[in-house]
Amino acid sequence: MTQCDPNTLDLTQQAICLADDLRFSPVHQRGELVYQIEIPSLHRFFRVGYEEYVFLSLLDGKTTVPQACGLAAARLGPKAPTTANAITIAKWLLKNDLAHLVSEAKPNRRIAVADNLPGEVPSWLQRFNPFWVRIPIPQSTRWMRECTQLIGSIFSPLAVLIGVALIVVGLCLAILHRTELAVLSEDFFLPGFWIEMAVIWVLLKIIHELAHAMVCNRLGNEVKESGIVFVLFAPLAYVDVSSCWRMKSQWLRFAVAAAGMYAELVIAAVAMVLWTMTDSVSARYLLVQIMAAAGLSTVVFNANVLMRFDGYYILADVIDVPNLYSESSSALRSLLSRVVTGRQTQDRHLGTWRRYFVLGYGLAAVFWRILVCISLFIAASKMLEGVGVLLAILGVVLWTAPPIRLLIRFYQSELQSGVISAIRSITVSVALIAMAMSVLFFIKIPTTISVPSVVEYLPETTLRSSSSGFIRQLHVQDGDFVRQGDLLLELENLELVHRLHDLELTNQQTEIRLRQAMEAQQNSEQLVLRKNLHSLVEQIQSVQSQVQSLTVIAPRDGQVIAPTLAQRVDGFVEEGSVLLVLSKPTDKHLIALIDQDSLDEARQWIGREVQVRSVGYSGMAGILQRIEPRASDRLPSLSMAATEGGSLAVRQVEEGTESDSVRMILPAFRGRVDLAPEACAALPAGLRLTTVLGYRSETLATRWQQTIDEIWYRVHRVE
Repeated sequence: MTQCDPNTLDLTQQAICLADDLRFSPVHQRGELVYQIEIPSLHRFFRVGYEEYVFLSLLDGKTTVPQACGLAAARLGPKAPTTANAITIAKWLLKNDLAHLVSEAKPNRRIAVADNLPGEVPSWLQRFNPFWVRIPIPQSTRWMRECTQLIGSIFSPLAVLIGVALIVVGLCLAILHRTELAVLSEDFFLPGFWIEMAVIWVLLKIIHELAHAMVCNRLGNEVKESGIVFVLFAPLAYVDVSSCWRMKSQWLRFAVAAAGMYAELVIAAVAMVLWTMTDSVSARYLLVQIMAAAGLSTVVFNANVLMRFDGYYILADVIDVPNLYSESSSALRSLLSRVVTGRQTQDRHLGTWRRYFVLGYGLAAVFWRILVCISLFIAASKMLEGVGVLLAILGVVLWTAPPIRLLIRFYQSELQSGVISAIRSITVSVALIAMAMSVLFFIKIPTTISVPSVVEYLPETTLRSSSSGFIRQLHVQDGDFVRQGDLLLELENLELVHRLHDLELTNQQTEIRLRQAMEAQQNSEQLVLRKNLHSLVEQIQSVQSQVQSLTVIAPRDGQVIAPTLAQRVDGFVEEGSVLLVLSKPTDKHLIALIDQDSLDEARQWIGREVQVRSVGYSGMAGILQRIEPRASDRLPSLSMAATEGGSLAVRQVEEGTESDSVRMILPAFRGRVDLAPEACAALPAGLRLTTVLGYRSETLATRWQQTIDEIWYRVHRVE
């Protein structure tokens, strides 16, 4: 590999020679002729224009850059690269090991690793990274080719057309049954389902990578390598199909990149169709797991362009930057070098918009990598406790070693350039690092505390049954207006009436016995009978109250709200069951669900005005009256559940009534918000709203820690 930094070389007096293992091939890009450069041993690809290709062809190891520039001008005229552009191209060649100085050794392909950048941790050391352990499978190229010969016909044009139609059918069915699927998917992360999900995941990823390999082989290209990669000990298959960059058709390259996602989506569609055809509970659960692993996860993970999965390669092909990751890393290093040293770089080989796009991609990819690193660190420390912390530290060290190594080399070169330059570079670098650490760990960023809320009728408007019984006769209907004392409905409970009759008969018998004891002057007998009589009177009064409550009278003026009341005639109701709601338009309030992390800030707003937001209802305010002291997992309204379009993650429970069949995964504290009368009249009961309870100030690191803790709590929830 290049021994010196290309940016510090004077290339006007030195001869450059192209690497002897390069392979050039002409391709058409947007109607123009360009040349593709391949390093076959590394499966790395680059593209240059015709003018640049003419200039490259003159670098034979005997011609200097200015001389080659002059010869190119004789052939191309005004289209030839200028001397400054030629020097930039030469530095780019040296940086990517496409050329070498005559005075230096040829690029060593044996120790270079595809997509590795100068200064990265050696490949043998990366094998010990617990976050990313890559194990190639010997002879994988040969047996991948044999698999293609056996079953490669499943990717024929007709089969693919049928598969696409099946995916469309499966998607339509999933949309139609989305609510039921959401309910069945609530228990995926329970420990009892982990083994099944892990097996399904591994099998699907093997099929995913086989699809890439078979399509690549079917279109005439070879699979360089395949194997297994362990991400925090979770096994995933991988294949290297970078040879597809040799294809001249962009659509064929898209086919190779999308083959894995296509295969998983077909499996998800088949599972969806089978799910609608079976009545077996266990089979339906299994099929839903397959749909989630093959459908949703492949879109979320494989379509992620910030990781080198399918979406990344499709994006790289769309913008015509074959080595997008390497180019973005190089652009990011150039930007940092320019900021730290103040020296301008003249890297223009990508063109204007691609240069800025690649730089933006590099920034996003670095941010994503840091995010994943932190997430895996937290996950490892929680999954494996003490051992997990050690493994997490090892992984972070191996991931941070490349930039630290680059930084040390950079400072060494700066010291060689001069003390003043080194002082500036160190000062700016320390300032940037301190700024980044402050943003992550020290600077508190204020954000609003927004909690889900729902409009509910006041508790006193709910009319409950004071005794059990059968609803025999209705005197009102849903929507009727009644006044206090009006008859609403009648219940029947013969057992209760008979019990009252028996108690009254026993009471009469006890009174007779008491009179007889008084006449006989039996004092002890009188004492016992009086106690029994007192107890009977209390029981009679209690049962009489229950019997009287079988005739339900309106306790207040209001409108009857009971949409299903007519269907409940002759149905049995338990004591305490809700019969109907009797309310006025203003008899409503707001129930806000406050999580544990926001509780302290929310308590400061008790008795103060808070803002209420919703689509179509703006400018509303209310008073936070109180917050219940204990958290509960019961939903105030079913409409707040994620399965019903709300924002709260819920789980199914076996106990409880039909209206209380789901519970929140994370318990929350209930807060009561009183609204103005005009707002109460305008808001329908059951409407989902958002209540803003002031602000919270936390660092980004703290918030991410809380997010991981919440996910961990959900995963390890035990019913």
